[in-house]
Amino acid sequence: TTPTPNIRLNVNEKARTVASVCTSGTLCTVSASDGIQGAPFGSFVDYVLDGSGNPIFLMNEMSMHTINIQSNNIVTLFTQLQEHDNKLGQDVSRCSITGIIQKLERTDPDVDLIRMKYSIAHSYADQVMDSPKFDFYRLTPKKIYYVGGFGVQSQWVEPHDYEVSNPDILAVFATQMVYKLNRDHYDDLVWVATQLLNIATEIEQVRLTSVDR
Repeated sequence: TTPTPNIRLNVNEKARTVASVCTSGTLCTVSASDGIQGAPFGSFVDYVLDGSGNPIFLMNEMSMHTINIQSNNIVTLFTQLQEHDNKLGQDVSRCSITGIIQKLERTDPDVDLIRMKYSIAHSYADQVMDSPKFDFYRLTPKKIYYVGGFGVQSQWVEPHDYEVSNPDILAVFATQMVYKLNRDHYDDLVWVATQLLNIATEIEQVRLTSVDR
């Protein structure tokens, strides 16, 4: 017999999904500035993922985070999903990717593909990608921490398990799907609650909170 596929996302896939859906986050470096040396320093950054799920950044040589990594190239990228109205909060999934960040040589075989992916995700990059002041940097994960929301699942993820996992195929559209179903199909949600979930008590309110594969 053919085994039943596991349609529920495991924690590795959930972490890969967050990193894949998001295209920006907070890059945490160790400050090299006088007076605050060694202090955490956070920068808002854009990124794309390479084929292994490693975050790729386009960084200006004069940016503070770029200067910081010259002294200490251990960094953390924090990124989290957004709600349909672009709000951020503690009730959404998020992950922290900690590892070593290194500049990609312009002769690297991955650069052409990275340039294309970055241009699609961040159109402004076309204006600066050819500047000698900008370079691509790759973050190779050493530790990954996934949090499913406020007070729910949180777990360390092994970099190899993250690398070989696939993101949820619905993730890019999930937020808008949830919003539209809650807005336009309330009666259907009540029917699901009473007929499929067998909720016998009177329903005061029903709301869809997430959608995955």
